[in-house]
Parts: sequence; structure tokens; C-alpha cells
Amino acid sequence: MKVFEKRYGIKEDETVKSFHKSRRMFCIHKDKLFIAKPNLSYSHAVWFEKEGWMSKEKDELMNEIVRGIVNNEGNVYFYTGYDFQINKEIEFIFFNHLNELVKQLQLKSTAKIFGVWPPRKKYGQIKDNLSLG
Repeated sequence: MKVFEKRYGIKEDETVKSFHKSRRMFCIHKDKLFIAKPNLSYSHAVWFEKEGWMSKEKDELMNEIVRGIVNNEGNVYFYTGYDFQINKEIEFIFFNHLNELVKQLQLKSTAKIFGVWPPRKKYGQIKDNLSLG
């Protein structure tokens, strides 16, 4: 099992790779929104490694970077850490960048926002949250 797979607790088989390709990754690093290219078959951890932000040996950023996905229905999920957590701090960071995320990915105002994957906290629709940022 690969290092990142072990930390996630998920084996990256064809089902997981297919899921990865079906969603669009984003993250907020150093108060800047980054959006990954579409159709990538790998995890945020691999993306961060490819960006040079972390390595398999030094991966503390997974617990610091607010990250998430937009699924193929246009719904948004955000979280931090290998265990997909949310807290007030990352909520604040995420909602400060929501307008930019919506604009760059042309998300519908009726799309829903969720904390963590799978969703544990519901924030309503995008249009209900744009003023929070």
C-alpha cells in the first residue's frame, strides 16, 4: 500500500480512481484558492506533492490546508486532514473564498455546500452562503 493510501485508509483501486476523475479538486493554501485540472485520477495528497508543497515524509500541510471537491452535480464539499474534518477556522477560510470558487468554476447558485466527505454538516445552497465571506 502506498504511503498516502495508508494515511487516508483508502486503497486507490479503479473505483477510487474513477471517483477522483469525476470530481474537481480545490484547495486554499496561503490564503490563495487553487483549482486542480479536471479529470485527475489521484488524491489531494498526490496533487500537493506534485505542487511541491509537501512530501510523503513531510505532510503536515494535509492538516492545515483547507481543501475540497466539486462533484459532478456541482455540489461543494470542504474539509481538512486525512480524516476529512471541519472546524470554525476552516469554515471561515473556506467561506472567505467561496465567491471566487463559484466564479472560477461557474457553479450554480442552487448547488449545495457540505462540510467533509461524506457530508457531515450541511450549509445549504451557495446562494445562501455568498454573504458569509
